[in-house]
Amino acid sequence: MINEEQFISLAARKLAGQATAAELQELEDLLQQHEELKARYILLQQYFTESTYQSATDTEQALQRTWGKISLQQEETKSNRWKWIGAAAAVIAGIAIVAVFLWPVRTEEMKLAVLKDTAQWLNRQNGKGTRAVIELGDGSKIWLNADSRISYPEVFGKHSREVYLNGEAFFKVTGNPDRPFIVHLNNGMVKVLGTSFNVRAYDNEPVQTSVTTGKVAFIPRYENEQGTPDTFYITPDEKLIYKPTTHNIVKEATSGEDDKAWTEGRLVFRDVSLEEICLELERTFGKKIEFQSDKPRQYRMTGSFQNNNLQEILYYLTKSKSFSYSITDSTLLISE
Repeated sequence: MINEEQFISLAARKLAGQATAAELQELEDLLQQHEELKARYILLQQYFTESTYQSATDTEQALQRTWGKISLQQEETKSNRWKWIGAAAAVIAGIAIVAVFLWPVRTEEMKLAVLKDTAQWLNRQNGKGTRAVIELGDGSKIWLNADSRISYPEVFGKHSREVYLNGEAFFKVTGNPDRPFIVHLNNGMVKVLGTSFNVRAYDNEPVQTSVTTGKVAFIPRYENEQGTPDTFYITPDEKLIYKPTTHNIVKEATSGEDDKAWTEGRLVFRDVSLEEICLELERTFGKKIEFQSDKPRQYRMTGSFQNNNLQEILYYLTKSKSFSYSITDSTLLISE
């Protein structure tokens, strides 16, 4: 007979990064013995991923709404009650990481969660114009791009290595077939054993994953998804582009070296609009970019730049397409 309360507790502790080795093994045994629990665990993961980067206010409101629903559902059947209990457990699991690293602590209970979790999870957030290199406990390395953030455990568990990314990063993962490396995104996940690959997952942009060496699996997350999600495999010099708004997925040829060029101080643009180029320049140099006319936005350009400053890049771009620009201390203005 399945002990649902024990399963929920174990799953929540794993997702919060607080499970012991014995608890992880107990959860793994439950998932292996009971097929129906696997679907429930996937649901918990989805709730947890969605809540990881919410504001503290949103998370508290979601928790209050969820507990309110549990109260209203107490007289319903066991299966209906489980849905709300599972959602609440996942939201609770997410609070500790949210509170510790990204937003101010709002209650005494959350302060306790912070003290309990800070020894296990670390967070790095880069502003515009800033990059960083992070070495993980297993020897893997992460190059974190500008305007990006990542959460990762100080010490990985015995069964998997999991991190949470919003923005862009290049990963060089140490091989370990017994512990898959998983990158959680707002709109999916990337799973590998040992390889090097680039992930671009900024808010309000398509997710892009490309491989330099090895092989990765991309698993999109669909809204209101039923059943097991599709898995798409990517090999060297392939790029997968996923548009969450339309669920459209495209795989195309690319240069893995070009896709990670930013880690070496290079900017590579292949037939992209000036608007897209300026978005990258804004992140790279930290200057807000404003278009004073719409026509230049659509100019399509190709170019490669190695450790050039903003003035030099714009000078060469105007040789490809005619447009005007002016640079102030904080802003780049572009016009016809």
